[in-house]
Amino acid sequence: MAEKDFEADDPYEFVAVRFPMPEGVDGDEAMARTFIEEFALMGMPRHKMLSLFHSRFFAGTHAILETRGEPFVVAIIDSVYGPAVAQEV
Repeated sequence: MAEKDFEADDPYEFVAVRFPMPEGVDGDEAMARTFIEEFALMGMPRHKMLSLFHSRFFAGTHAILETRGEPFVVAIIDSVYGPAVAQEV
């Protein structure tokens, strides 16, 4: 693999942008659901999913948590994985 020095105007630098959502579409809900479904399909267990939203390393998921709150995220996790079941000890 070729190595190159960092360039301030690198054309291959990743840049994320948000697009306006159509009327009546909750962009935060759609984006959160997409993240959750993708990681669930890759095999991430339910109990680790919320950590993606709490981690500042994952800017997209963390922004949703900061904007909409943990109950919002947990509700979407429940809708993807099914309601959490308390484990008997």
